[in-house]
Amino acid sequence: MQDNSGNNHLRINKYLAQCGLGARRKCDELVLTGHIYVNGQKITELGTKVDPKVDKVEYKGKQLRPIRKLEYYAYCKPRGVMVTNNDPEGRPTIYETLRRDGLDADLLKYVGRLDYLSEGLLLLTNDGDLIHALTHPRFQIKKVYMVRTGRPLDDGDISKLTSGIESEGQLLRAASVNSIDVKQEQHWYEITLFEGKNRQIRRMLEGIGQEVRRLRRVAFGSVKLGNMNAGEYRELTVREIGGLKNTGFKNR
Repeated sequence: MQDNSGNNHLRINKYLAQCGLGARRKCDELVLTGHIYVNGQKITELGTKVDPKVDKVEYKGKQLRPIRKLEYYAYCKPRGVMVTNNDPEGRPTIYETLRRDGLDADLLKYVGRLDYLSEGLLLLTNDGDLIHALTHPRFQIKKVYMVRTGRPLDDGDISKLTSGIESEGQLLRAASVNSIDVKQEQHWYEITLFEGKNRQIRRMLEGIGQEVRRLRRVAFGSVKLGNMNAGEYRELTVREIGGLKNTGFKNR
């Protein structure tokens, strides 16, 4: 940490992301709250740079080292599972279900949260730079959902959804809403978002007096859910990973 001008120095949040501590914004929080030590000294400056070959960086008393093998998974999240590490109410989490099914995902971070009752495609990786690119508001990543509603949407409803619904001080907007003929007496729609606000589709539909009976994410950027069943996971292909990186990094 002595000479910040050298080519080997990395900004602290980037180094922490490479060590698997999450996206850069999460790593910034760890620095600001005094959880990171460099060469035995607590740091709280976001502009701190480190030389991975010289400096000793610690978190919770353990020395951090970059994770050499990057992992990328698609997971079909079931309904009734929490996207979190620990749930205070004791509900099952994705990490518990994945561990039970043979994948030790404790060092992987999820990309794009789904709420308890929602299901479908969730990405998991230890690539902190990619997580940052796919979740930062400035990078608009296409996400596609299959949504079953309580009653049909009319043209006025669809116009409101694509023009924008005000909710909790935010303007929520769908990129497109298209009717899908799946089953008789069921009202299914394909809704595309380029935003990623908390419970966005549910809040939008609540704003027009609609009930969401089922919500399933079927695509995230270049990755599609395909015929994966609830609880299944698979490694992403090289092509899918490249597509995510091209999408997430192209506007930098």
